[in-house]
Amino acid sequence: MVNNRNEKHLDVYEDRYELHQDDGTTVYYQGFQNEAAQQRYAQINHELENGYLDKAIASIPTTDFLALSEENRELLRNMVDGITSEVGRALVGLACLQLTIKSIAPKQSIRLHKGSVTRGKFSWVDGISMRSLDRNYNTPFLRKYGLLNVNRDGVFITRSLAENYPYSVLYKAEMRGPFNQWIAIVDAIENNTLPAKLGLCYLIALLRNRSDIFKRHAEEACLLAKKFNGKPFGQIKDLIFSFFNATDYSARAFEVTMHSFYQAMDELHFLADADVAPMSQMRSANKKHGNVGDIELTENGVITESWDAKYGKPYLRDELEELRDKLLTHPDVKVAGFVCDGKIDLRKDIISRAKELELETGAEIHLFSFEEWIAYESENLNKEQKDSLAYRWLVAIVESFAQKRLKAAPIDEPCDAWIHDLIEIMK
Repeated sequence: MVNNRNEKHLDVYEDRYELHQDDGTTVYYQGFQNEAAQQRYAQINHELENGYLDKAIASIPTTDFLALSEENRELLRNMVDGITSEVGRALVGLACLQLTIKSIAPKQSIRLHKGSVTRGKFSWVDGISMRSLDRNYNTPFLRKYGLLNVNRDGVFITRSLAENYPYSVLYKAEMRGPFNQWIAIVDAIENNTLPAKLGLCYLIALLRNRSDIFKRHAEEACLLAKKFNGKPFGQIKDLIFSFFNATDYSARAFEVTMHSFYQAMDELHFLADADVAPMSQMRSANKKHGNVGDIELTENGVITESWDAKYGKPYLRDELEELRDKLLTHPDVKVAGFVCDGKIDLRKDIISRAKELELETGAEIHLFSFEEWIAYESENLNKEQKDSLAYRWLVAIVESFAQKRLKAAPIDEPCDAWIHDLIEIMK
């Protein structure tokens, strides 16, 4: 095999990394953060603590973007356009942080995302802790203004961003989303062809415009939902069924639909003394967060009823075993179960195992299709109550996706596609 040392490559040594790119070779030393990096890190923290990002977003209406090349504008636009319900948010959030860092401290490398003076922690001599800056300032800013629905724990919850290699085109961690645009932006910032402060303001403007569009669509969806007041339960239920079965990422839409049903029940005081627990964020580990299921009712802060939404998964043998472990640590749960969008696979081993768990845990365990779950939860309601419930249910779904119920439904994923689909089915 021919080893062409003229190709872009990264040499890793015991105490340093050598990045070889078209514009030359850069050496990054591994070790305790040096004094200069500590001073830059302190400066960045100070500026951010004093509202640097708030001032940046306030300055956008009077910012002249003519000095930003069309090439760089296109890179930033394409990166933002690469955001979907599943991918892209972490990279865009990280780009925002990197532009911020460079605009405050131009001498700080934005390739070196780890820096520490603590023994035992990986660190570059000239690196800084981007994870801390993101968690303390960048992510709260993005969430505060509704610019990017990232996890509140920060973009570095995506572990692929935390590998011990400098950010470059040779960064080989598995990345999902607009990686090529992101790394081109990193290169442009580092070689000074992309003005960091101007790029930061432009990126914020793109995200803000995206957010404004979303808000308009969200308001349209909310107005359309109000037109269903007085419609019969069956008509609204069929509309809701068609929504989560047709939209993208139906599993999450199904979960939100179920939680919204309980929100509506609560608003109409159909839940007696129970309260609806807020939804967990997508990808939150149930055990870590103390959850039993996706949708929970509580009494005095204790989980008493729990349901897991299982879209497209009718065979639940493994899920029953996981439920057993959770119920043993939550003995106050009286009712628990699984709800599938279609018919549940009720073969003999499933039925017998569910009965065994009932005897062991003392909880009622149900395995329902969505139709069966709705009938179970609404069996004591008369027609008028059901019709009122259906309308409130639709409103709760729309408002949850419209980001208007963040306490009850803190949905971190971008909701524009779901809102679009809701608008289409309600027209």
